[in-house]
Amino acid sequence: MKDRLPLVADLLMDAAYADERLEGEEKPMVKRLLREILDVPTLPMDIDFRVDEFDPKRFDRAATVGMFLADPRELKRRLLELIAAVHAADGEIDFAEDEHLRGVGAALGLPPEDFQELVVDIVEEIDLGEDLDRLRYG
Repeated sequence: MKDRLPLVADLLMDAAYADERLEGEEKPMVKRLLREILDVPTLPMDIDFRVDEFDPKRFDRAATVGMFLADPRELKRRLLELIAAVHAADGEIDFAEDEHLRGVGAALGLPPEDFQELVVDIVEEIDLGEDLDRLRYG
């Protein structure tokens, strides 16, 4: 059985770049999650290097996600949870990151209800103008 940790590292770094910028705690979060997977205090040199040298322009998301298609539903869901943790690391709700997670979920063949609580839903835009005026002036 082939070790897929390098692929997981790539998917997590792809998540870090989902909003087209690497900011804040995203890369440290990727490294922390990978250390937790391995249950080690420091990453192996090859994985650490892979994270540091990740190039989003050269990454083939479809091919990488394809390596996880045969996995059980629960494992695919766990991968999405890791991706969501990377997205949350910058402390911002970003629709590009949300769209990224939806795209990976769909590429994994998961129905949206399997990861609904990991994404942001905007049900409808509400015009509060008149109601706010009524609240203000009675």
